[in-house]
Amino acid sequence: MRRLGLWGSGLLLLGAVWATPSPPYRPPSEAIPFNGPLLDGGQFDLNDYLGKKPLVINFWASWCRPCRLEAEVLERFFREYSEAVAFVSVDVQDPGESARAFVKRYGITFPIVQDGGADVAWAYRVTGLPTTFFIDLSGRILFVHRGPLIDEQLLRYLQHLLEPAEAH
Repeated sequence: MRRLGLWGSGLLLLGAVWATPSPPYRPPSEAIPFNGPLLDGGQFDLNDYLGKKPLVINFWASWCRPCRLEAEVLERFFREYSEAVAFVSVDVQDPGESARAFVKRYGITFPIVQDGGADVAWAYRVTGLPTTFFIDLSGRILFVHRGPLIDEQLLRYLQHLLEPAEAH
């Protein structure tokens, strides 16, 4: 019987590690309350929003190219659905001046929370930007969309979010 030796054993172990699949992405099942500074001044507290109407939380940054693709879509839907759905944006690890330029360029008018240390993104297990969470009246996260949203996708999520609670 031939021995593998230390070098061969190491290669077998390394192969086993590479062959092990990474755990699946598991977002939180419920909204995690957070607070923080708003980009335009003042303080934000998610508890002021929870339970009042369904909620869309979008994580983004000005340096994120895909975030630029969805910015106008989110603003357009916010203007159309703001009576029925609350929209909140979380700007992750972004200098204030860059975020303000982004907001001005895309005409974003819904609340923008600054998350300079990525604490909120970490709590929500955000693995890339943009990421959007859709939260029902009871605080349950119904959907998580990773990547830029297009009109048809956002419309479908909002329609499901606005269905009566017993439909979920």
